[in-house]
Amino acid sequence: MIKTMTFRAFLTVFLACIMASTLFGLLYHFDNKYNTNVEISQDGAVLLPDFQNEHGMHSDEITWLVQGWDFYPDQMIYPGDSAGESKSIYIGQYFSFAQFHEDGSPYGTGTYRLKVRGNGNYTMLIPEVFSACVVYVDGEQITSSGSISPYKPYIKDLVFSFVVNGEAEILIQTTNYSHYYSGITYPPAIGSSEAISRLITIRMLFYGFLVFTSLALALFAAVIWCGTNKNRASNENCWLGLLGLSFSLRVCYPFIHMLGISGGNLAYVLETTMASFGLFCIARTVSLICLKTDTLPERILKGITGGFVLIGLVFSLWMTKYLPGFVPVYGQILYWYKALIAVTMTLLVVRQFLKRKSGQILLLLTGLLVYSLSLIFHALCLGHFEPAYTGWFEEWGTFILVMCFAVRMALRNMEIIRENRHLNEHLQEEIAHKTESLSKLLEERRMLLSGFAHDLKTPITSITTFTRLVELDNTQLDEESRQYLDIIRRKTKEIQEQLSTINEFTQIDSTPPAFEALDLRVLLRDFYSGNKPDINVSGVSFELLLQDDKPVMIYGDKRKLVSVLQNLVFNAVSFTPEGGTISLCLNQEKEFAILRVKDTGSGISEEDIPYIFDRLFTNRIHENSNGMGLFIVKSIITEHRGTIEVASELGKGTVFTIRLPVMQ
Repeated sequence: MIKTMTFRAFLTVFLACIMASTLFGLLYHFDNKYNTNVEISQDGAVLLPDFQNEHGMHSDEITWLVQGWDFYPDQMIYPGDSAGESKSIYIGQYFSFAQFHEDGSPYGTGTYRLKVRGNGNYTMLIPEVFSACVVYVDGEQITSSGSISPYKPYIKDLVFSFVVNGEAEILIQTTNYSHYYSGITYPPAIGSSEAISRLITIRMLFYGFLVFTSLALALFAAVIWCGTNKNRASNENCWLGLLGLSFSLRVCYPFIHMLGISGGNLAYVLETTMASFGLFCIARTVSLICLKTDTLPERILKGITGGFVLIGLVFSLWMTKYLPGFVPVYGQILYWYKALIAVTMTLLVVRQFLKRKSGQILLLLTGLLVYSLSLIFHALCLGHFEPAYTGWFEEWGTFILVMCFAVRMALRNMEIIRENRHLNEHLQEEIAHKTESLSKLLEERRMLLSGFAHDLKTPITSITTFTRLVELDNTQLDEESRQYLDIIRRKTKEIQEQLSTINEFTQIDSTPPAFEALDLRVLLRDFYSGNKPDINVSGVSFELLLQDDKPVMIYGDKRKLVSVLQNLVFNAVSFTPEGGTISLCLNQEKEFAILRVKDTGSGISEEDIPYIFDRLFTNRIHENSNGMGLFIVKSIITEHRGTIEVASELGKGTVFTIRLPVMQ
């Protein structure tokens, strides 16, 4: 079974690699500037096609000016100058002037000359001339970027139109003293204005898709990471978000060059640094999946990839300026670094897959292999491939890898959601089971207490009766015996009160709540009018304070709420001296009804307040009290999804505040 799974997995990866290779092959054949045939006359002039058809409409045909160029290294040729020593080249054959200098420096000047033959109005696109240039057509300056003298770099895409009547000469002067590329690196395009506009639009749409898709992925990953616990698994979301952000910043350069945003070399510093940082993010994610934390392989991989981020930044900012001869060497080092890191990460993922046989790891393996293939195609086609409408092989490979990471994140989060749903269902079943068990236990306890109270009632009554009979018979008892009888009578009375409390508690606990819509104002008025005479007999003033005449509707059990009021109010009577006041206050605050029972009694000590709702707690030292009243009060309020609080000060009184949710 395991062998079958492994075979299917590697077959899937193999098919994915075949599909990726097919994609790169199609790009090479159908989206490659170098695959267009340009007719060149015997005297070396490029023959431009007629971009107007027989109906006078402009066609969408574009000619890529790859061949037919004369290049004058380290020469600044002006229109009308006699030609110096030149070299016939195709654009892309040399990425810099380094091949023409013994020290390998990409810095210097160079002039490109091209003769074209045709008739009509043409529009030309010259992408990214490094790093300053002036363009002449038939001796007339058409456009420029930056300044050749004094040197001021300004890299942008140049778009201009000119008329050719028969034959024209295009002369482009270039200077570079700041970049690792030099001169014209990418083949220019020529065609009708409509065709060039269409080319630019398609290219911007493609790179816009890459940029905004990666940014959306980065934002999504950041939201997930911020909303989860910070652990090893969630850190994958963090690195995925940073990878998406770095890739979007890396591939935004077409917009910078097309819009002509000035910033010197900063655009290329950003592109180079983000490429290295993206590889660092990939390595960190692979480490989280395949390596243990703080092990030697993990530290080595992190150190190398993190170090190259700093190296790329330093190289872009300073090394090209002070060590220009090192530029070609650095380019080779950078390529082999990418290739070796890609192979290393692929092997780590293969090893991890063989351990776990996970589909998510298989997805990651597929992405890494596609990325490695993109590097191979990039190396094989160097100098013979430049995309006309879409992106470079490495950009495609990186984007596919980012999408594989994204799909893996989505699958993992879906798996977490399924596990949470399963756990919630299991938890609900467990809660239902525990609730049923607890209900049975509480019912058994209630029955036990009820039976216990009933069984004790008869012998307690007998003790009370016989004690009374002994007293009534005038039996000759000495003083000591009479004291014993008094003690028996007192203790028996205490037991009867405790049994009465048990009966009351079990009755409340066993009676199912009869919840109904209640107007608290009506409930308080009825309670107030029914109990005011009894309270006034005690010499205490009893008052009712209602906020307004609006109904305060709650959903509750009238009988149990009356029991709460009786406990609180008559407790207050016990602690309030003659001439004192007990107040019932009601008002509504947003979604809660606020009920307060105030008194001007003796108050409660600060150390007793945390315990007054505890079962069996009482501070009536010289009175018979079972300590169950406030415990029952809190139980009823909790049953009504409310809260009860107490505030008190010795000698000044006590306030009980009850909050009950109102009906919406």
